[in-house]
This record gives sequence, structure tokens and C-alpha cells, in this order.
Amino acid sequence: MRSIGIYLAAGESKRMGNDKRFLLLNEQPLGSIVFKNALLSKIDHLVVVTRISDSLEWLPSFVFSAPYSCKWSQIECAEASKGQGHSLKSGVKKAIEIGADAVIILLADQPFVTTEVINTLLNSYQNEPNYFFFAAANDILPMPPILFSKICFPYLLQLNGDQGLRTVIREKLFNSGKMIAFQDEMLFFDIDTVEDYEILQNHEHERGE
Repeated sequence: MRSIGIYLAAGESKRMGNDKRFLLLNEQPLGSIVFKNALLSKIDHLVVVTRISDSLEWLPSFVFSAPYSCKWSQIECAEASKGQGHSLKSGVKKAIEIGADAVIILLADQPFVTTEVINTLLNSYQNEPNYFFFAAANDILPMPPILFSKICFPYLLQLNGDQGLRTVIREKLFNSGKMIAFQDEMLFFDIDTVEDYEILQNHEHERGE
């Protein structure tokens, strides 16, 4: 099974007011944390979806050198400003081009998604390939990261505007997938606003005490 990660990093950070990928968490740019965890996982290749002319300065320098540089590639989405659905489609199209049997959708602003979480989704699909998707679950709600088998690709390619993954699952695939409950409640925490970032900093400070 060839698994491709799709790393969505093309958002405009409008609610934050500045590029949240550069926000520091434990002295690391926020956008680089899950990126590194994905590179260390069992994913075969990672497709990073960005806006046009993204400098990638939010990524650590080591990922541009061997052996890591061959494990990822960048896709620039000209329609990223029209909504996440367009970024998703760009990533899925690239994944299909490089022979994906499954994709895992990852968000650049979810810093608590670990290599172990990613590998759990991959292992689950390898053990039970009849399911169309595997989703991390917050109670009964599917949340990223989410693995989709290639049978789901046509549905993902139909997304537009701000339509997201839950739209596909709720309207097309709900009874065809499996939810996986993770114990860490912070797994699903994403950073959209200054208040979110303050909560994140306080959480990390308390954990370090």
C-alpha cells in the first residue's frame, strides 16, 4: 500500500492576523511540528500544499537535505484563497499522480498530532482494508487527521470552497469508515486565533512545570 500524506498549509491565517505557521511552540515554528512528525512516520511521501510563491521559511533547514528531501514535495495551489476544498483537491490530484492507494489529510495548525497517531491510522487501514476511511474521533465526530482509501478519491475531488472532510464523510461515506478514539484531548486542538495561541502556550507551560 502506497500512502501519501497531504499537508494542508495554504491557509491565510485571517483570524490570527499574521501567518500562524511562524508562531513558536517550544522554540519551533508551529507549521513545522506535524510536518516533521509526518516525515518520521510510515507515510511513503508527503505532499505539502501551499499558496503560490510560499518561501517555506517556516520549515526547518534539515528537511531540504537528504534523506528527508526526497520524502516530500510542494504543490502550490492557485485557488487556495477560495477555501480549503481547493487545497484538498490539489493535494489529492498530486497523490493520484504518484500512485497513492490511500491519503492521510494533515493540518499544519494541529501541533499535537504525533508520529504515533499517524502510524495508528496507517496500521489500522493495513489491518482492515475494507473500510473506506479511518478518522481520529472526538467523541463521535470525525476529526483530522483522516485516512481515505483510493475509493474515496472521486468524492474528495468534488470538494469546492470551504467544504471540508466532514462534508464528504457525513454526506457520502459515514457508514463506510471507522472512528478511532485517542485519549489525548489536545490532539484535536488547532490554532486559529490569538486566544487559541495563548491557550496553547499556557498548556505547554503547565506541562513543563
